[in-house]
Parts: sequence; C-alpha cells; structure tokens
Amino acid sequence: MLLSGRVWKFGDNLRSNYFISGKYDPLGRAGKFAEMATHVLEDVDPTFVTRVRKGDILAVGHAFGTGKHLDGPVNAFKELGISAVLGKSFSAAWERDSINLGLPSLVYEGLVEQLEDGDTLELDTGATVARIVNKGVTVPVNPVPDGILEIVDAGGIAEFTARRLGIVNKPRVAAH
Repeated sequence: MLLSGRVWKFGDNLRSNYFISGKYDPLGRAGKFAEMATHVLEDVDPTFVTRVRKGDILAVGHAFGTGKHLDGPVNAFKELGISAVLGKSFSAAWERDSINLGLPSLVYEGLVEQLEDGDTLELDTGATVARIVNKGVTVPVNPVPDGILEIVDAGGIAEFTARRLGIVNKPRVAAH
C-alpha cells in the first residue's frame, strides 16, 4: 500500500470524543457519515474540515483513540478523505475498528517523531523506509504485516471476508 499526502500532526491522548462531538453520534448510527465528516475534530481545530484534502495523513502521539467507539468516527475520517492514521500508539479498540473498517491505523513511532504539521509524506507500508518529501529525509520503518495490509486493501474485514469466500460483486440481500 502506497500512502502519499500532507501530514496533520496531533499530540498524545487524543480521545475518541475529540474526533466528533458526542452530539453527532446519532448521525453515525444512522449511517450519515458524509454529514458526520463535516464535524471531524471541530473541537480540536474548528477549521480542520475546511483545510483537509483527500489523501491527507494524520500523525498522532500515544494513546490515540481511547474512549467510546462506534463506527461513525472511523467512517467519518474515511469520508473526509483521510488516507491513514500513523501513530506512536493506539487504543486497541481504535486500532481494531479502524483496520476492520478499512482505515489504516499503523504504529510508526520513530516516523511520527520526525513529522511536522504540513510535511509531505511518501510511505510504502510494505517497505522499510518512508520519505518526508519536503525535507528530503528518509526514515527507516518496519513493514506492516501482510495480513493487516490485505484487510485494509480490501476495504475492511467485511470486504476481505467476502473476497475470501468468493462472494465479491454479488448483491446484498435485504433482511426481512
């Protein structure tokens, strides 16, 4: 998986209630992720959603995503166009939920240390180096395990499972 984009850097302990204010939880439960995306990180940076672009990357500190979890925030990040979250560490729930929904949340502690807001990053998640383009710097990284990449490349665990079962591109049957 190749990631290339502008970096938005955030610090440690960014809890899930900062991703999207709890007052928007009903939007997530209703599957209104596009509407929910207009409120991503507004309590942290009210202008974030107007400045972020498709393909941008979040670089975060330790303990990203602790707190309550629903599919809404992950899907809102995806709807907004965030291509990945690279961090020093994640809550187990955030890491699992995001990968299962097709948003790579990957631990790259040494890389995150060297990133700054506005950097342009190129990262091949299967390789051993990342490049901070605007600084002309390469940073050694560990490749991401193939199993995680397969799930994310498929778009999440449901799509990955459908492929493995050979039921890709078959219409979903509505429950009665």
